[in-house]
Amino acid sequence: MLYRFDNIEFDVDKFELRREGEIQHVEPLVFDFLIFLMKNPSRIISREEIIEEIWNGRIVSDATISSCIKSARKAIGDDGENQKYIKTIRGRGIQFLAQINTASQNSDTAPSIKNDNAKTSASIKGSINRLNLKIVSIGALLLIIVILLINQYSTTTIDINNDQGRQIANANAPYTIAVMPFVDLSADGDQEYFGDGISEEVLNVLTAVDELDVTSRTTSFSLKDQNLSVPEIADRLNVNYIVEGSVRSSGNRIRITAQLIDTTSDTHLWSENYDRELNDIFAIQDDISQQITSALKVELMGDIIRGEVPTNNMESYALYLRGHQSFLNRGMGNINSNINNLENAVSLLERSVKLDPDFAEAWADLATINLVLPTYFEDRYSFEDIVPAASAAADRAISLKPNLSEAWSVKGFILSNQFRFQEAETALNRATEINPNNETAWLWLALHFSSVADHERAIKAVERAIELEPESAIDYNVLGLIYHAMGDLEKASPLQEKSVKEMGFKLGWIDRSLLALENNNPELALSEIITFFREDEETSDPELEDKLAIYVKAYFDTSAREEALSLLEKDIAAGKPKTNFFASYMLADGEKMANYFETTQMNKIFNFRRIYYPSVRSIFAQQAFKDYIIDIGLHSYWKNNQFPTFCRAVGDDDFECN
Repeated sequence: MLYRFDNIEFDVDKFELRREGEIQHVEPLVFDFLIFLMKNPSRIISREEIIEEIWNGRIVSDATISSCIKSARKAIGDDGENQKYIKTIRGRGIQFLAQINTASQNSDTAPSIKNDNAKTSASIKGSINRLNLKIVSIGALLLIIVILLINQYSTTTIDINNDQGRQIANANAPYTIAVMPFVDLSADGDQEYFGDGISEEVLNVLTAVDELDVTSRTTSFSLKDQNLSVPEIADRLNVNYIVEGSVRSSGNRIRITAQLIDTTSDTHLWSENYDRELNDIFAIQDDISQQITSALKVELMGDIIRGEVPTNNMESYALYLRGHQSFLNRGMGNINSNINNLENAVSLLERSVKLDPDFAEAWADLATINLVLPTYFEDRYSFEDIVPAASAAADRAISLKPNLSEAWSVKGFILSNQFRFQEAETALNRATEINPNNETAWLWLALHFSSVADHERAIKAVERAIELEPESAIDYNVLGLIYHAMGDLEKASPLQEKSVKEMGFKLGWIDRSLLALENNNPELALSEIITFFREDEETSDPELEDKLAIYVKAYFDTSAREEALSLLEKDIAAGKPKTNFFASYMLADGEKMANYFETTQMNKIFNFRRIYYPSVRSIFAQQAFKDYIIDIGLHSYWKNNQFPTFCRAVGDDDFECN
């Protein structure tokens, strides 16, 4: 069956979308969604119908639906402002406006009929449903920002000759917004975590509106405490609007001041003070929404349905916010200096869930932080010892809130580190499906795909993570690692330079060392790996640099292998996991590499991705390592999905690699 409108043609049998004769890449779910729309032209389709038809009635977030609609519009040359084909009907659903021609595959080509409907006015009309409005200012800020943007573009004429670089010339300009950290004005200066929490929640809600281009948390928060003016912030972040505010608490009272600023004129579009009881912080959002609507005399954009509050225990919520901010502030620079932030976060979150055992978000954060600890501090924390507590916390969060993306993402990461590859992929895909804006879920999905050598899908996942958090150093390290594994050193090198040298990701020094090996530069390889090891606990080894020099020499000179192997045996006996991995890599010893992964207490997935680097792939030809690959179920995963580009199946029970 063929569906045609304007210059667009859908071939259902071939699963192809062509625009002006060119085939467009469309995800299967988006393709199904567009076909569903074309089968129901002109009819207003409700949110519930979409979920039933496309997701088979499963629970999905509004962010997932919004992302699907946005992708569908992009595929057919539409957008949220013009809404030429896919129109949002406030509070009711969406409507497909194109005039469709249908034809069977063997029929003559029929001319397409152009849709002469006038373009809708340039305004934000995205439906905002089921918002999880956790704090008093979130509902107010979201509604006001959207409403004021409508008024701003429908009533204001802008001088296009104005020389200000940020001036909006027409209604098609992007709605770029940054949510800045809310300032702590409390008498004791101890409420910063609450201000950060408010800012983050507002940002998360706005991000779900596809017509808004919201600056990431990492980028906005990078300007914290710099005392910049509004024009300076706008120039740094390249935004048209800024949301900022302050928090002051005393006893059981909290005062929140929030404001929306138009950066093109440095004027306040709206500001409000909220002076309320802390215990009422969630329940009053409906009243605030009505007051805003009455004051602006503007109809609400769609149905605002207050989501279930995360907790009714304000002490538990405060502990959660403090723990969450401690985790986010853990840093990536001087690794050892940040353990206090992580351990403090665990303590705070354990107290939070003790006060409210039904607080799903707190359980999810507790699982995540427990899992991260062995990555930073393998000398103090064993991954195997941590997993039971982390798994229990993740499962508890999912049982309380089955559509909590953060819980599914940490569950997937746990499964990845247990080499339960297919289960991990399912959980991580679930996390990104529930919330397409969960940067951590996309990053961990990229780690999973890189661990099974599905590097094309790994690139797509980490690029999505970078799109969401362009200031995340680890994301660039992971992308560089993937290109390295694919043998594309020209792309890998500048990414590691950016991650390590420019952004301070200290764990990336090992990848810079291994890149130097690929480029036959032993001096640089040794220098970089010494820097890597000097960042952790093994600095107490007085023979460290001499050992590393022998390991690097053994990579280039076979006459040094016997001495290097003897040193490696001593390191294995001494329990030095990072040295063991590096030495096994330098020697390309498949048996020692398998032993490392079998015995290490670190997160296995972090180093497992590096076994695909070209300089160590020879271990795949060694029987001991091949047996290990089969034993952990990776060979079975490859059979059910796809083999790496340099490997192939040999019968049902074996494989070979170049």
